[in-house]
Amino acid sequence: MLCPRCQTETDANICPKCSLDFKLYSELAALRHDIFDLRALVESLTGAKVEKSATTPPPLPKGAPVAVSPPSPPPVAASRAGKPRTSTEVAVGQKWFLGIGVFVLLLAAGFFLKYAFDEKWIGPATQVTLGFIFGALLFIAGEICRRRKLRGLDIALAAVGLGILYLSVYAANQVYALIPDPLTIFVVLLVSAVGLSVAAVWDSRLLAVLAFLGGYLAPVLDTAGRSGHLLFFGCLTIINLASEGLAYLKRWTQLYFLGALFSWVLLFIFWGSLESESSIDAFAFIQFLFLIYSIAPFLRLLLRAAEERIPLIWVAVLNGCLCCWKSDELLHSARLPISLLTLAYGCLVLSVAIIVWRRGATRARTWLVVQGMIYLLIAWTVIFSTNWITFFWAAQCVACYWIAQEARDRILLRGTILLGLVTIFRFLIFDFVLSGFDQYQQATRFTDGLLSRWITGLPVCLFLLAVAWLAFRAAKDPLQRTVFRWFEIFGLIGLFGLLNAELERFTWQFFQKAQLSAYSVLWVFCAAVLLVGGFIWNRRFYRITAIALLFITVGKVLVFDTAEVAAPYRILSCAVLGGVLIGLSALYYRLTPRLLASTPPISSTAEHSPQPHSEIEPTG
Repeated sequence: MLCPRCQTETDANICPKCSLDFKLYSELAALRHDIFDLRALVESLTGAKVEKSATTPPPLPKGAPVAVSPPSPPPVAASRAGKPRTSTEVAVGQKWFLGIGVFVLLLAAGFFLKYAFDEKWIGPATQVTLGFIFGALLFIAGEICRRRKLRGLDIALAAVGLGILYLSVYAANQVYALIPDPLTIFVVLLVSAVGLSVAAVWDSRLLAVLAFLGGYLAPVLDTAGRSGHLLFFGCLTIINLASEGLAYLKRWTQLYFLGALFSWVLLFIFWGSLESESSIDAFAFIQFLFLIYSIAPFLRLLLRAAEERIPLIWVAVLNGCLCCWKSDELLHSARLPISLLTLAYGCLVLSVAIIVWRRGATRARTWLVVQGMIYLLIAWTVIFSTNWITFFWAAQCVACYWIAQEARDRILLRGTILLGLVTIFRFLIFDFVLSGFDQYQQATRFTDGLLSRWITGLPVCLFLLAVAWLAFRAAKDPLQRTVFRWFEIFGLIGLFGLLNAELERFTWQFFQKAQLSAYSVLWVFCAAVLLVGGFIWNRRFYRITAIALLFITVGKVLVFDTAEVAAPYRILSCAVLGGVLIGLSALYYRLTPRLLASTPPISSTAEHSPQPHSEIEPTG
């Protein structure tokens, strides 16, 4: 091989005379050739000559070996830093100072206007005109600053200008009465529209919030109702539509929250006059609030290609509850209209939930179902009497669990447990009130409403146990097992309470002297059934509960029955309790080997490891 530098003939990879690396030299030559090809290709595509530093590549230096320097590492930090670092100091310096400065300047402008009014420097019309001109000039100055990339100053000037425009409108109407109320409201809405347009173009949330706060000034100006409440609701409707539209387009959740907040604040302020003078308009506006803040945010998922985060879901739920409350006041708590309204709320929300479910939006679907369930609970409370309310609540537990299971939604499963807890609490406290085992306190007669109580009471217990059975069949994860345990407890407690309540009514009507002993007999038989069931299905929970109930019964018999019950019933109570205890003891003696065989010993290695829940799977 001939060395291209010193023309020395050699067979080695490195020239022995000039130390040239032949392999590296060939790679450099190929790289230069590729660069020339790429340069020619770029020139042919763009039609312009690429600026060259030299017409020919410089020759390799002679007399020195080619030094290969390692490649410089890429600027990883610069490429990864897509967003500038933020800190509390920067946030305070940029956002807080800007907001506080705008607020202080608005105070200064307001004080200046008040001082000018008090000193009567210029006439009222001139003062208001100068206020409008100065506000417009500040908007123009903000636009100039924005074009010159003066960030922060442009928004500050525009915000101050917007505030001065609102103050000028307020002064023209409320202080000097220069313009009538309809024209004032129109001007306020016009200024708000300008502010919102500028906020959308400049992408400034501060301007948008300030524009909306000023926009809510329009309905407040007509405090005397001179223009009628229809104009009041019309202004609020326009502002809320603009709020929802801009919040959707720019994804500014603050506007969504502020729109609902200020609408309800104004309604509460003027509720007295609205309820008495314009109830129909108020009712229609409340339904509008329900649609725009409890339904419309979830419909965004149908308009966007991908699922987006639903902003402030609790606002939708709270808004729906407020709509139900105020609608009830406007309808004077009439049962039929309120029931139809709440049913319509529930059906509408669940219909939207089905549509969103097909879209696959899990979080939106969850909270829509929660809303629908709340409205249905309110509807059952309004439509039916006491016992039937609990009946439908328990049936709704089954429906809620089925929806949660089909949707594989853990939030709905936890909500089902909460609904079951509320249902069993209402069932025991409100539907069947025990007299505290006082045989001299008058109770409800057993035959009064017997059919109605059993038609509603027994299915409540069965509904709760049905949820436990469904959760038992699907007990593949810890949450399903939790649902199973809770509803099993709810169902058993409900059934036990129902039997005690019915026994109380029965003994009061027919065997008043045997009331306390009857309780003891019932408790003993319930404990025996639980214990036998615990042996059959190998449920230690049943057996422990039965043992605890038996000890409570023994204490009751020894303390109350032997002292206050007549002799025949006292004998019956003690005899039944003693016989059952002896029989259960014999059962334990017989089945002890089976119990010990089904409980494996805990080794030292498995002592601290979680064991599988064996109580859910039945043995036979």
